[in-house]
Amino acid sequence: MEILNNNHKQTYQVLSLAHLQNLKKAKEFYDNSQTITALDFDCSGEFCVTASTDETINLYNCLTGRHESFSVSKKYGVHLTRFTHSSSEIVYASTKGNDTLRYLSLRDNQFIRYFRGHQSRVVALEMSPVDDQFLTGSIDEGVRLWDLRQPNSIDFIDIQSGRPCLGYDPSGLVFAIGKRSNKTVQLYDSRKFGQSPFDTFQIDDKYVDSSGLSSPPPEWTGLKFSNDGQKILITTSGDVHYLVDAFNGQLKQRLIGHVGLDNASACLGGEETSFTPDGQYVISGSRDGFVVIWDTTKSIDSSNTPSENIDLRPIYTLNHHVRPTQVTRFNPTKLLMISACTDLVFWLPSVDPNDIVKESEDNKPCLSSGDTVNETSSIQMQVTASTSSSVSNSLLGPVHYHLY
Repeated sequence: MEILNNNHKQTYQVLSLAHLQNLKKAKEFYDNSQTITALDFDCSGEFCVTASTDETINLYNCLTGRHESFSVSKKYGVHLTRFTHSSSEIVYASTKGNDTLRYLSLRDNQFIRYFRGHQSRVVALEMSPVDDQFLTGSIDEGVRLWDLRQPNSIDFIDIQSGRPCLGYDPSGLVFAIGKRSNKTVQLYDSRKFGQSPFDTFQIDDKYVDSSGLSSPPPEWTGLKFSNDGQKILITTSGDVHYLVDAFNGQLKQRLIGHVGLDNASACLGGEETSFTPDGQYVISGSRDGFVVIWDTTKSIDSSNTPSENIDLRPIYTLNHHVRPTQVTRFNPTKLLMISACTDLVFWLPSVDPNDIVKESEDNKPCLSSGDTVNETSSIQMQVTASTSSSVSNSLLGPVHYHLY
């Protein structure tokens, strides 16, 4: 599957249900005493970084399966850890003391810069995929645009009230602001930040809005674009997530069958959902500890009439965590999934040796689907030759660690 981002073709492996059904626990870490609330991968997919309510930051190597380092942020807390375009630098939000953003070098555990300006809790932070700018959003205040090279915000969008959800499209040319309070997703041109949105989608869940329940509809806690830029995933704190057409704003699917985390009041959430790199599947954590997987290409059963035939149920679930699964994320370049509650789990698939992935455009070293997981010895995921004389490259570089 080829996707053109900024005139550069990037190839993503098209996952099959077999890949997901054969996910197995490859490594488990117990480096946190409290809930892991956020996770991000660097651009290469080699490293991931986590934040936890125990006020620690942990760095992991996805290739070796090792815990690399940890940092402590006891005075101000930590949430929404995000890599810059360097694998040794992150930006993160505070959870107490003040609402300052912190730019940290993981190499020497020193702060590079502080970003001050928000006057309320920051609940959204997203790096631009193409440059050193990033977006942040705070409750009942607004959205700010920043540049890593300067401490003051470049611009500001007043949202007046509500909790903003933020997301960049893969090109970095468009960003979206979603709010449950007015049920809208607004699209902005990244090059014209101070101008009005060029499009606004009204997202009406008629089933929830007309259900007659005494409890309010679930809060929106996250917003993500698929890698092909065609879909927007809206994460909520309740028992439903939404899949929206990124071009016309049509509510395409209601993702149900999980148990909502109900963590919006703690200013958490949004980290429990993720697209797979090919955009076909959505994965989500659940309050019962499960990880659920939806196939967004699956046609809706015509018998599902209560919500106008757009309810989509999981095609597969993974059962491991004993507490709510607060984080799930697919590695952007490796066939690796991570889930977390207080423990962190690396999941790897045992794949069909008959699956061969076509050579990628950028010719990076990758794992062919023909490489199988050996459950009794060290995993040696290497580039393999296809049945022809040419080398078949997929998305995965070498990964070396032991399965349980």
